[in-house]
Amino acid sequence: MRFLIVDTVYDGFLRWLYNQRAPGLTSRSFNDQYQAQVQGFFHTAGAWADPLRALGHEVLDITANNAPQQVRWMVENDRLDVAKTLSDALVFGGYSLQQKHDFGWQRGFVAEQVRKFRPDVLLCANLYLFDDTFLEAVKGSYGIAVGQHAAVMPRNSLKRYDLIISSLPNQVAEFSRHGIRSELVKLAFDERLLPHLTDNGKPHDVAFIGQISPHHQGRARFIAEVAREIPIAFWGGASWPEGIDPATLKIASNPPLWGLPMYQALKDCRMVLNFHLDAAGQYANNLRLFEVTGVGSALVTDNKLNIRDYFEPGREIVVYDDASDCVAAIKRLQSAPDELAAIAKAGQQAVLSRHTYHHRVHDLLPLLG
Repeated sequence: MRFLIVDTVYDGFLRWLYNQRAPGLTSRSFNDQYQAQVQGFFHTAGAWADPLRALGHEVLDITANNAPQQVRWMVENDRLDVAKTLSDALVFGGYSLQQKHDFGWQRGFVAEQVRKFRPDVLLCANLYLFDDTFLEAVKGSYGIAVGQHAAVMPRNSLKRYDLIISSLPNQVAEFSRHGIRSELVKLAFDERLLPHLTDNGKPHDVAFIGQISPHHQGRARFIAEVAREIPIAFWGGASWPEGIDPATLKIASNPPLWGLPMYQALKDCRMVLNFHLDAAGQYANNLRLFEVTGVGSALVTDNKLNIRDYFEPGREIVVYDDASDCVAAIKRLQSAPDELAAIAKAGQQAVLSRHTYHHRVHDLLPLLG
């Protein structure tokens, strides 16, 4: 089968990729830019590409908001005039693409790619951007449309999707309630990044990597409670909610990280905290479950209803019920380094033996028949 996978990435990752990791990349071919992005290891739905190709499927993996890469595809496929039409500003070199309607050029470019590639399966992982309006625009140019989602529920219409997969049982139920076929497919780890990491020992004891803001009230309160007693190495943006004074917290702040540098930071930590956002409800779901364990660090995560569907608490990961429980678990493990190392090792073995995309692809493919 022919798969076209489309997703988006953070602008911060793109700035790092093009300005720091690979200066001059914008002038290179679409394939060169694509391979450089893959080697930067920002997690997208493109993680399905390698397992699908290994099974003999043809895959076009698209990052809708990567302007240099998308422009290069349009140039190489004789669609420069279309690119100009879709954009009200197109500047080569800086690759500045603008359009009067937000994201107009992104949808327009991907529509051209769908029409050119004519996939059997169109897999879209940004349902805020690629909704029924987009599917109507490319009607007749694809076989089936599959959405992938596990975040705040979209409010736009998605009824044209033949299937939406989610790693959250509550969202599978919600999509189904709206008359959209939905199935549970768990997230996983992209093990291809492991050879690109270095062993620096474990210079950081306890860490948290992510966003803290007034929009993450539960997370912010949890991190603050833990950091009043336990020193935490923190990478990310922080805008603390009212009532939390960061000066009272034992936090060593560092700039946000994406892609390979983020995975290196995770590997450099003995224990990494995880706290699910509200959209997860009572279910364990997020990528951090697999990222931390996958790189060989000990995951300390909130105790969710289905956590045992993934890992064995106490042997492969550490779970907590609240901040005080988390602090107690961390302090105990700090005094038991051999046990902590054994948990980290078992967690990584669990991921590599059960939770990679080469495992998950066998859950996905039967749903597409």
